[in-house]
Amino acid sequence: MKQFNINFQIIALLSIIVIGCDKMDVSISEETRSIKTYPFSDPNPIPMLVKDNRLYPYHSFDGYSHEGKSQEWKVLKLENPFIEVTVLPEVGGKVWGAIDKSNGEEFIYRNEVMKFRNIALRGPWTSGGIEFNFGVIGHTPSTATPVDYTTRTNSDGSVSVIVGSMDLPSRTHWRVEINLQKDRSSFETKALWYNPTAHTQPYYNWMTAAAFARDDLEVVFPGNQYLKHSGEVKSWPVDNKGRDLSFYDNNRFEGHKSYHVVGEQKDFFGGYYHDAEYGFGHWAPYEEMPGQKLWLWALSRQGGIWEDLLTDTDGQYIEFQAGRQFVQFSSSDHVNPIKKAGFEPHSSDSWSETWFPLKGTGGMDEASSLGAMGVKKEGDVIRVKVHSFKEKKGEVEVFSDGRKLLEEKVSFYPMVLKDFSVSVLGKKSYEVKVNELNLHYRSDRQSLRLKRPFSTDSEVLAGVP
Repeated sequence: MKQFNINFQIIALLSIIVIGCDKMDVSISEETRSIKTYPFSDPNPIPMLVKDNRLYPYHSFDGYSHEGKSQEWKVLKLENPFIEVTVLPEVGGKVWGAIDKSNGEEFIYRNEVMKFRNIALRGPWTSGGIEFNFGVIGHTPSTATPVDYTTRTNSDGSVSVIVGSMDLPSRTHWRVEINLQKDRSSFETKALWYNPTAHTQPYYNWMTAAAFARDDLEVVFPGNQYLKHSGEVKSWPVDNKGRDLSFYDNNRFEGHKSYHVVGEQKDFFGGYYHDAEYGFGHWAPYEEMPGQKLWLWALSRQGGIWEDLLTDTDGQYIEFQAGRQFVQFSSSDHVNPIKKAGFEPHSSDSWSETWFPLKGTGGMDEASSLGAMGVKKEGDVIRVKVHSFKEKKGEVEVFSDGRKLLEEKVSFYPMVLKDFSVSVLGKKSYEVKVNELNLHYRSDRQSLRLKRPFSTDSEVLAGVP
């Protein structure tokens, strides 16, 4: 009987451990953290109507502190064995940052201080994380103030933070669910935005994410052109002076830069640090999120001033932004087909996006919601490096000239790199497929080019008064 009791206790203890480990696969928690904060003033009692009639009935905040002090903030943390995501419900509901636990790298830049400065529509704004912009224009009025939030454990075992608010000028309502599954090295944001009014409202949505600005950074924005805020089209990635603008270090000219990249039907964009061998990315169906924007502070003292103003020790950052429209349009004398869209009465929109880290791929040449890969041809050898976000069994296939050059069965695991090489003669085009991860790379980029014009025909232009 004693032996039975001992065995029973051991079995019970093991059961508790197993159940506990299963529950610990993914977790969500709420805590209060003391963060160095440079606060802003109470609101100006005069509504913003006198300065910007688009923003009534909001008030502005006009005073900013030069001295930081400790302040307590609510922090929501979502965590699984692969990544950690933090959210700030009292600062617009923004994602504060995200970390790849395999190497400790931040694939979403987290600013360790709350250094509010006069940048947003109402004034105060902090850099870093992922900012959710809905309404008239960015940076949205709620970006530095508390929003509604709730946390949830879902029936599929995943965990979620849901943040949201109402945009007062338009009376539209927005919600964003930040969702983390237990078996993925990526997280998802699911947006819902609706217009309950009987009037057409302004339609502006951009998800503004931040990453570290470093000299070894190559940004990956598939396309052959970029649009200025006015809709004017320019060459990408190589400009008219032969500079490859996709390399951060090649942007050491002129001032701050906005590149709304267009011209290729791809669902992903992001960046890769070649010296550090890691990167970051975003995926969403192109038909849902065609906007892919890169923002850079000037690589001179003009931008360095803002590094000093916005952070203490975290350094400069870039923004990789995903939008529902091609460009953050601002009208000018330039005539082109790009225009602002309106939010139809009694209508709603919803969409989802995936955010992920990269490691060891050498770049990002293809990505999906399940994985990413770097593909390079050096001489007669094709090198394929596949990074899965989820455990999967599949095949890596390489094709050229109607022949299958490689077919290899693979067991994929999150954050575990798979590396393949195959020889191919000459300069013939080739394709790489990993069907189970929805990855399909084509070396012939012309097949992916969009024929949509982003400039106005000269004959039409001649008739414009």
